[in-house]
Amino acid sequence: MRYFRWITDKILILFIVCIFHPFYAFGLPADDIIPLVNDEYYPYTHQSLAAAKKSIFCVMFIADINHNYHHGWEYILVNDLIHAHRRGIAVTVIFDQNSMFWEKGKKGKKIERKSQRAYELLKRSGVPVYYDSIDQITHSKILIIDEYITILGSANWTYSALKKNHEASVLIKSHAVAEVFLEKLRMIPKY
Repeated sequence: MRYFRWITDKILILFIVCIFHPFYAFGLPADDIIPLVNDEYYPYTHQSLAAAKKSIFCVMFIADINHNYHHGWEYILVNDLIHAHRRGIAVTVIFDQNSMFWEKGKKGKKIERKSQRAYELLKRSGVPVYYDSIDQITHSKILIIDEYITILGSANWTYSALKKNHEASVLIKSHAVAEVFLEKLRMIPKY
């Protein structure tokens, strides 16, 4: 009798935990997980953006492009978003507006950059692009493609991140993972 009571108590506890905890607390199913270390990030990301069929949701801390260097990987990735938009893919891009980097201008003046060149290129191309709230830093570097492929990690879209730094990212093929991230990322205020 004691054993029966012990088992029923454990089943009841498990049932209560399952009801009050989100389903992803127990892990989410994935069809594939691919580590993207250093220069592995660009080819997988480029290929995934080019193959998008329905949607791309991009949240990027920094995307720093150089208009004089159109063959840079960071420039190509931004252009991948533009090409996807032109193909009829629903593209949404959110940049952090709080990151402040300074460089010397030609006349010795300092100018501020906040993914400004990437933002302006996307905006001119008709891509829905936004900055986040000034009240909170959005440090995420994440792409969700077709509500199935999630690419996230340490890599910003900068020359240093894509060509020089040690970066660690991951590509996850999972509708469940994409859904959880999209639910949270869509709550980022857009300006």
